[in-house]
Amino acid sequence: MMFDKIITGFFVGILGTLWFFTRRCELPHKHTIIIYDMLGKQAKLDGLRTSFNTKIVAVSFAKHYTTVFPQYEFVLESSLPNIRRRFLVSQK
Repeated sequence: MMFDKIITGFFVGILGTLWFFTRRCELPHKHTIIIYDMLGKQAKLDGLRTSFNTKIVAVSFAKHYTTVFPQYEFVLESSLPNIRRRFLVSQK
């Protein structure tokens, strides 16, 4: 009876530790905001932050920029690492 609880606790501890460290070692992807004017040409506005490490922040800034500058369109672009990009291409 006690042996089962020890084994279960051991596996829960090991799996929890592995999950924690794999989440901590995840590499961030670069997210950039690309700005287009009303004619569809790519534009550059000085003073705007366009490079981000997390998608949530990039989307938030794009929404804010859309309300401040309604004459421009803000598109979010995410870069994937080469290994992941090759994997996605080979699956098609």
